[in-house]
Amino acid sequence: MSTSKKILLIFFLAVITANLPFFDFFFLENYTYSNFDGSFQYSEEGSFNRSFASCQFNYGVFLCRHPEKDQEDNRLYRTFTIKPWRFWEWRQFIFHSERFSLPYREPPLH
Repeated sequence: MSTSKKILLIFFLAVITANLPFFDFFFLENYTYSNFDGSFQYSEEGSFNRSFASCQFNYGVFLCRHPEKDQEDNRLYRTFTIKPWRFWEWRQFIFHSERFSLPYREPPLH
């Protein structure tokens, strides 16, 4: 096997290994979300009870409790930037793309 093929194989194995669910605890970014005015903020922390689905549920509850927020811009925004060079998160990009398709907004200052 040539040197370039070995390097390519090692890189491929590193990407596959780094994207195994076991490594999520160590490498995953803390994904954060907010509504337009920052009155709703949420942070995923890699555990099952702080997931993107939980964020969507909590945002729905927030909009029900604050109907005035549902009249304005009621979209949920991601407040984290997408970093495609972080190859250990490619599994997240592929299998959980809904969080990355949200529009981006700067994190609120408060």
